[in-house]
Amino acid sequence: MHNGTASAPKNIEDAAKSAKKIGIPFYVIDLKKVFEEKILKYYLDTYKKGHTPNPCVVCNKYVKFGELMTKVRGMGADFLATGHYARIKKNKNIYELHAGADPKKDQSYFLYRLTQAQLKHVMFPLGDTTKEKTKAFGKEYGLRSAIERDESQGICFIPDKFYTDFLKNHLPKSCFEEGLIIDMDGTKRGRHRGLPYYTCGQRKGLFIGGLKEPYYVIKTDYKNNTLFVGGDKYLWHKEIYAKELSFISGKTPSKTFTANARTRHLGTLEKAKVEILNKNTAKVVFAKPVRAFTEGQSIVFYKGSKVIGGGTMRWNQ
Repeated sequence: MHNGTASAPKNIEDAAKSAKKIGIPFYVIDLKKVFEEKILKYYLDTYKKGHTPNPCVVCNKYVKFGELMTKVRGMGADFLATGHYARIKKNKNIYELHAGADPKKDQSYFLYRLTQAQLKHVMFPLGDTTKEKTKAFGKEYGLRSAIERDESQGICFIPDKFYTDFLKNHLPKSCFEEGLIIDMDGTKRGRHRGLPYYTCGQRKGLFIGGLKEPYYVIKTDYKNNTLFVGGDKYLWHKEIYAKELSFISGKTPSKTFTANARTRHLGTLEKAKVEILNKNTAKVVFAKPVRAFTEGQSIVFYKGSKVIGGGTMRWNQ
């Protein structure tokens, strides 16, 4: 799968070498068009709304296990196997998604939007193993190009990690206009450089002096181009709303349920009560305050290792 970044040719070369080494056919499927339509557009539109996008979640649903699976199935394959550290179990006629056995590499958080139809034709060969064992296996079979490459970090279509440069090249200049920085008591504390530079919980880059305690980004107000800052106490909350709900079973629960909730990849699992308000919205109440919710990011619900489903976090219903 080609994502159009500078690293793509090297990735293709390495994959071709590995395929040749183990004696399997190798194909290149170019999904650049659907990637631009589904992922890049979503990424930029989310920032325009003043939220923080989660492109991996959307990519898994519409590109990797969407368009790519359609192509692969059209070529006659029964399954699409990927390197995600997650597990699939079949319970009667329901396919369940479970966290990977390696807690340090578990990627189930990014897969909560997968459907029963998709899970039916997916395989996660690495789900029951660890990164260390995977590398040892690759070394044993001489797959040096695969095991010696750097681990992927950050956003695949922004390889230099400077996401603000990418945004400045693709968003209207109005998104980067300077504006007021105001603390939670209403006191003006300075001017910000443009709201896309900031995210909830951020401390560095505020350039505010003369404070008795560290200040953090509490929230952004794109409508009024205002950045709100304050002490750590303002980052802790017990309630959040989940929109755009998606459940692995394909059915939205009809009543309130309890679960462990994760608000960021590999973040701490927190006990919570999930109240279903309608098909697309739930209210999540945590047993204890949780720090730094970020609008636009995903909240994922678990029962043990099993992923129940999740949604996109919003402050308001």
